[in-house]
Amino acid sequence: MWYGGVLHLPSLFTTISKWPQQAGGRSGECTFTKGTSWPNGNAGQKKQLQEERNLQFIKEYLPEMLNLLAGQGISVEEGESEKKSVRELLGFMRYAGVFSVQVVAALSFLIGVTLPKDKSEKDLLAVAKDKYNGYRSGFLSKKNAFQRGLFEGWILNALDWCPDGEGTCIRRGRRQSWPLIRCSAQSSYRLVASSSTGKRLVYLCDLIDGLTAHMADDIAHSNVKIRRCHKSNIYILQPLRYVVIHKCHETRVVLGPVGGRVKISECRNSVVVCAARSLVITECRNMTIYTLTPQRPLILGTRSQGITLAPLNMHYPHLHKHMASLGLQPSINMWNRPLFLGCEGIATSSTCCQLMAAEDFFLLTVPFVKPPQDNRPPLLPPGLPQEFAKSVEEAGRNVISFRSEVKDANLTTEQRVVLQKSVDSNFKKWLKESGHQRELDQLEKLNALLRYERAAKTTAI
Repeated sequence: MWYGGVLHLPSLFTTISKWPQQAGGRSGECTFTKGTSWPNGNAGQKKQLQEERNLQFIKEYLPEMLNLLAGQGISVEEGESEKKSVRELLGFMRYAGVFSVQVVAALSFLIGVTLPKDKSEKDLLAVAKDKYNGYRSGFLSKKNAFQRGLFEGWILNALDWCPDGEGTCIRRGRRQSWPLIRCSAQSSYRLVASSSTGKRLVYLCDLIDGLTAHMADDIAHSNVKIRRCHKSNIYILQPLRYVVIHKCHETRVVLGPVGGRVKISECRNSVVVCAARSLVITECRNMTIYTLTPQRPLILGTRSQGITLAPLNMHYPHLHKHMASLGLQPSINMWNRPLFLGCEGIATSSTCCQLMAAEDFFLLTVPFVKPPQDNRPPLLPPGLPQEFAKSVEEAGRNVISFRSEVKDANLTTEQRVVLQKSVDSNFKKWLKESGHQRELDQLEKLNALLRYERAAKTTAI
């Protein structure tokens, strides 16, 4: 937040979603004296972003956080050092209303800083002590400490959402002009990207019965969040940083390599294709995930059902280059070794997940990539196991064998017409039952849109 137009007052924002583990509480949870814990993803009935809950929590419980960090609430057992020695150790001067710089340094774990003319993240302690903000933050240079009342007011007045987070992206992000088709009149999608150049976030939500594709380099190494997309097809073929897919139904998401984590939560009847450093699945049903990952796929909770894991099934010209830029090696692939964790770290049953059989595996044809010419076989995905590669080759041989049998059957013209009609009829029936007909309709509309845009550019004065 650029507070009140004052150039030198920093913008403070929350940077994490969990407080560290504390004695007396569960892992990843901190309980304060009022019996309130750090808000998690399921806290509260009101629909709010996680960042908004974090911000409200810090504004409400900042005094208790300072007490906790400064050691005011720490109890000392008999026989150990007295309370005074604990205060000296942590630099907390209770009766003077002053606390040490170590408290502010510890608070930097929760709060980050940006300046109006410099969008890069700064250290909270360094900004609080500089000559422009020292008198506002209550910094006492002679004591190397902070005056508590001034520091709390300075923090609360400047506190805002994270500039690289979802909330800021939704409110202040720039709309993206990707090629996009929506076949449903109910779809009021949102496709925006944050203005930050360091940890850029691309946010796509509420795309219904649509198709979008992006292969340009402008979003390379960005974070991507896809929410509430239904009956859609999404192609993002660029190296990415982190990806979140949330509450998507009957949707196919095809991603370039992801250097961090891909988190899939509360999705139904969807397909995800990606190579990623790590993969987390939680509360999903009837999902098929084609992946290449050097870490074991993690399935959290006890509500996931019908998860099918398979090796990566796509290839495009720059895939190997993108994987190399992120340090992903095709030779290390643990797609078939999922790890199941339930509540409180207890392992759940492995019946919620199964591995795809080699005979059910097929390659994905990316519609925006030219296929091999001269009847050459398609390029195999990196890291494809040998049994799956043999299955793909056998399927190709079956197609060639069927064509040769039809060619050598010496059918009459009428017989060829009947055979062609039978093949077309069964193929259209399969397209409709499998849902691929909807994707073909979307691709046809997208192709018409691109032709119209090219014609408009060539005829523009």
